[in-house]
Amino acid sequence: MAIELEFHEVADLPGLEQLWREETDWGEETLRSLHQWFMAAPFGRPRIVVARDGRSGDIVGQFRFMPSHVSVDGREVRAHRPFGTIITKAMRQGMTSLNPMNQPAVAMYMRAVEELQARGEQLIYMVPDPRWVRMFKMFGFLQTGSFPLWSRAVPLPAPLPLGDGFEATGLTDWDGEVDRLWESTRGLHGCMAVRDAATLRWRLANARYTVTAVRRGGELVALVASRAKGDRQWLVCDLLAADAGPSLHAALAAAANVAHEESLVRTGELEIRKVAVLATGLLEPVVRGLGFARDAYDFPIVTHVLDDSLRREEVAPSRWYVSAND
Repeated sequence: MAIELEFHEVADLPGLEQLWREETDWGEETLRSLHQWFMAAPFGRPRIVVARDGRSGDIVGQFRFMPSHVSVDGREVRAHRPFGTIITKAMRQGMTSLNPMNQPAVAMYMRAVEELQARGEQLIYMVPDPRWVRMFKMFGFLQTGSFPLWSRAVPLPAPLPLGDGFEATGLTDWDGEVDRLWESTRGLHGCMAVRDAATLRWRLANARYTVTAVRRGGELVALVASRAKGDRQWLVCDLLAADAGPSLHAALAAAANVAHEESLVRTGELEIRKVAVLATGLLEPVVRGLGFARDAYDFPIVTHVLDDSLRREEVAPSRWYVSAND
């Protein structure tokens, strides 16, 4: 099947919702909520590559790219995060070439790269499905890496101590405190997607998270968002901390205590048996100290430099903080 590729600024074209309904099992409710979420994105609406059947004009594939900003050693670069790849069953069944460059998803991706480079964008990053990693490793322009999942069984024997002077509460006010905490956090990591107050509120708006604020002497020193996700699992997601020592320890202990409390009240299909976190290099010694152990899962990360002013080593996968909801 010959395909034609189009690049669009607005990702609500006629036919895309039909493609979603007919070619995925993501559901109508998810479609509506994600559409609202994407259209309210802080750095602009998704850009999308559409693949059409060259004869019929029907949409047979889509690849969306979410505008983002990434902090690289404290400076912000313009980035995009790919997501929402859909290829029709008929198109997949009709593929005969083993050359990865002939795969529709790769063709759509490279069309986006061409357009984004022409517009002066600097970086693409993603935390993809692990099944894609083997193919990504074939392309020398991509950098690949991975971070392990660490977990601990719940309920705990007793809630974990946060440390002297720390207390955990709910977060009710997204004022300048969160922005100040973000400025401290970005200094701890070489690379991470922007998580200021406005961006973080948007990131957490599409699912039911428990947001825990950690304070010391009344000052907000950490913030952690966590939720039920996966098979009987409480998953630690976005995390901000003022330092890589006591504040980070208190944040992760507080998230584990939330999982502990949830495990005591949830039963049946909602049961929680473990608390888990994607552990980057900075987090790994802390979670080990809290009694977590290496789990049987890795989160891949892929980066692609689009702008020569950004060096590959600056955005090497090992330098990143990413969370399980990236």
